[in-house]
Amino acid sequence: MRKFPAIPLFLTSAVVLAACGGSDRCEAPKQPARLAAKDLTLVQKADALGVPPSRVPAQGALPEYEDYVTRINDSAEAEYCVENEAYKARAMKDEMATVARAVAATCKVTRQEPVLASILKYRNCASGHE
Repeated sequence: MRKFPAIPLFLTSAVVLAACGGSDRCEAPKQPARLAAKDLTLVQKADALGVPPSRVPAQGALPEYEDYVTRINDSAEAEYCVENEAYKARAMKDEMATVARAVAATCKVTRQEPVLASILKYRNCASGHE
């Protein structure tokens, strides 16, 4: 009989662990940090006012800054909701359109294109096709 060299234990365990379970290496989306009016950069203040950065007034907080911060935070929260729900639905076998409608309804989003993109991204990741 032919003798084979001993395969190190760590290589064997790595192969066994790779074969076990799904190939799901997806990471859950991170909760976005909330923006505050006092933390706005000069460029963000200019965007809030709709003027070039050189024309931003030196005075303190304006009501436009609060409106801008609210819009940015609402947008980031909706995007996080879509990403989080798509992440949770990554292993579902339902049609993508059905899952997209459910995610859009849960997150109160009207455009389904970004929802479908997120669902596809996490489904591909979960199936090992990053």
